[in-house]
Amino acid sequence: METPVQTPENGSPQDDDLPPWLAAALLGLASGDTAAWTDVFAEDAVHEFPFAAPGAPQRLEGRAEIATFVAGLSGRIRFGALTDVRVHEAADGTVVIEAEGHHQDAASGAPFDLRYVWVVTRGADGRITRLRDYMGPRRPRTEED
Repeated sequence: METPVQTPENGSPQDDDLPPWLAAALLGLASGDTAAWTDVFAEDAVHEFPFAAPGAPQRLEGRAEIATFVAGLSGRIRFGALTDVRVHEAADGTVVIEAEGHHQDAASGAPFDLRYVWVVTRGADGRITRLRDYMGPRRPRTEED
């Protein structure tokens, strides 16, 4: 069964278990507001992709570089809902988030899913200082999904 990509107009883009600061950033991203996503990052933040495919960036340094990368994604991906969210908060403030993302290819409209594990470190002001993004491979959505 095909699940439609959720937007602010047709539903929440995330599971209710997400921390409010992340839920708001993802809502902006799903509505096409990439600045809402990058605003949660510190000026000198690092976004790492330890399992990046060959040729894809493995490390983005600084909010400006992160913003440029995310802006480039908006022409390729329509971000949708996150489900199966699990949030683990460590005593040191590190947050680990597991989720299943349900998105669409911007050009074809074809739905696809991504599994995420994000390891997030935030500074004293609440902004992300480091995000380790363990993203699984893109999977087409099937009738069984």
